[in-house]
Amino acid sequence: LRMNRSIQAEGSFANVKEDMNFRRYLYKGSENVLAQSTLLAIAFDINKLHHKIMSERTGTHLFELKKVS
Repeated sequence: LRMNRSIQAEGSFANVKEDMNFRRYLYKGSENVLAQSTLLAIAFDINKLHHKIMSERTGTHLFELKKVS
């Protein structure tokens, strides 16, 4: 389980570093770093949503939904 978590976290952080050219935090202090990290996470999610909209995959699900009777 620990190995799986480490791979998942590294994948998204690598995308932020490479695709968004993020190299270092611009401000000092834990509050500023948290704010910048939050903005990066929001930007990453918006970018994912944009690519999903452009490839017309917004109505699809990863797995089939179960029917509730």
